[in-house]
Amino acid sequence: MMRLFIALPLGWEVEDYLGSVIDELRPHGGSVKWVAPHNIHLTVRFLGDTEEDRVPKIQQLLDTVASEHASVPTAIESLGAFPNLRRPRVIWAGISDNIEQLEKMSRQVELGVRKLRFEKEAKGFKPHLTLGRVRKPQGLDKLTAYLQTVQVEPMPLTLDRLVLFKSTLTPQGPIYDRVHEAMLGRERFGG
Repeated sequence: MMRLFIALPLGWEVEDYLGSVIDELRPHGGSVKWVAPHNIHLTVRFLGDTEEDRVPKIQQLLDTVASEHASVPTAIESLGAFPNLRRPRVIWAGISDNIEQLEKMSRQVELGVRKLRFEKEAKGFKPHLTLGRVRKPQGLDKLTAYLQTVQVEPMPLTLDRLVLFKSTLTPQGPIYDRVHEAMLGRERFGG
């Protein structure tokens, strides 16, 4: 069994930028498990524990979906929390442009994995970059107040590949390994 998910990875410049955002948030307190910048990605679909013999069909699905979508230029322009800033459980960075293109890609992936007999995704697709997960709800007032007022410097990025990741959970945090990578549309053909 492999613990798998499908995501759009970020370039190192964007990871560095988000690392500096986390460094800015960290001193404002709260019991938050911050994500290592090199592990931040835009999740398209979490698959969970998956038998290894299903991997080739998932790889084919990623190749098909990627061939039908161009790279996605967008920008990080906001910070927020799920379910909301009053009771945050996940702190995230939000993207602003070409959300419809990402939603279309997500729907295509969802239909494909459903045909491969994965359970229906419980939550709808909300494109975001997870920065941290709240461990305890106490002591978050200073952090949530800061999140409500902070303005992030817009950071352009281009999402150019779909990746099947294997996640290995360790006491030090998850380790993500790329199992399969599919370049989006035009990049595959040099245009």
